[in-house]
Amino acid sequence: MISTTSHALEVKQVRFGAHPGKVRMVLDISDVTDYRAFVLSSPYRMVIDLPTFKWTAGRVQKPKQAMISDIRQGKLVPGISRIVFDLEQPITIQSAFLLPKQGAKENRIVIDYKITTPQEFHAAKSIIHGTLKVEDYQTNTGNTAYNADVPRPPANTARPLYPSREKPLIIIDPGHGGQDPGAIGHNRIYEKNVVLALAKQLKKRLLASGKYRVLLTRERDVFVRLKNRVKFARKHGGDLFVSIHADSIHKPSVHGTSVYTLSKKASDAQTAKLAEKENQADLIGGVGLSVEDEQVAFILGDFLMNDTMNQSKFFANKLVSKLKSHKIYTLQNPHRYAGFAVLKAPDIPSILIEAGFMSNRKEATLLNQSAHRKKMAVAIHAGIDSYFNYVYKNEQH
Repeated sequence: MISTTSHALEVKQVRFGAHPGKVRMVLDISDVTDYRAFVLSSPYRMVIDLPTFKWTAGRVQKPKQAMISDIRQGKLVPGISRIVFDLEQPITIQSAFLLPKQGAKENRIVIDYKITTPQEFHAAKSIIHGTLKVEDYQTNTGNTAYNADVPRPPANTARPLYPSREKPLIIIDPGHGGQDPGAIGHNRIYEKNVVLALAKQLKKRLLASGKYRVLLTRERDVFVRLKNRVKFARKHGGDLFVSIHADSIHKPSVHGTSVYTLSKKASDAQTAKLAEKENQADLIGGVGLSVEDEQVAFILGDFLMNDTMNQSKFFANKLVSKLKSHKIYTLQNPHRYAGFAVLKAPDIPSILIEAGFMSNRKEATLLNQSAHRKKMAVAIHAGIDSYFNYVYKNEQH
């Protein structure tokens, strides 16, 4: 049913209606076309894939009975775009069908769905409604770039909480190392040493909880390239990536912990400078970022990366809340964002923690003390628990 029209497909309107035993969602579209609809977990989502479209639907009204908390749309792969509906509860799609234009009524995709149990949700996850085949549209676009040697985001970024009955894998990334000392505090307290000690303390706590598997990107004082930290996390199938650093600034009075997520645009000038500084770590090791920058441009333009970025922001907010409740002093507006190279895994929620300021004498001393690092590890552990407890609260293991 591939559309032969030369102009781009348009999604003109999305609306919801409550009916006995179901909710009906209708997408008004400009042409008869292929589509596919299915559900994803962790968190619960309903997905509709279409040939590349122009979104003219504007802001969609989300009535309470629709059980939709948010709607996002963007490119999936060349030739295909995706609409994601974040769900407040697990649902099953009862039916999906296309209605050609009739009089004043537009071409429509109609999807009927209803609330279900987590067990029934998982049983229906493998069901795909519709006839769209991604490979057909990739061929028709004549775009071969997707088949080139570039990072290919997976079709489904979400993994179950216990894949193959395994516990979630937390990747902890102690910043710097080897010939790269990071920031240096008074009495030559090195960032690379305090963050490695904090990472090991956090690993010990997470493993002791019995809830997680944990890997460190470095277990000793060695230099690891930024892109290899990301590759390590993806190779091992990490469910969460936590990079730990300690900042330095020309104002010695500034102190406090902060949490950072990835964004194309920095939240503020100070964060932009921080990201630039952190991204230059590879230069100390005698390598550049030009190749990775090209790959990152591809990833950042992709919708699936945006989906992961949203999950990262959610985790960051949970973590900030726990830092405060555990009496960890934070910067004003402690959740900030910029283009940190180490956070660019397209399929793993990732955050960077600046545990404190090495340029602040008192804070550098605290970070060099086991008792303070333990206090921080307890707070970070609580943030990780809070994230998984919320995202997977309806999962059945």
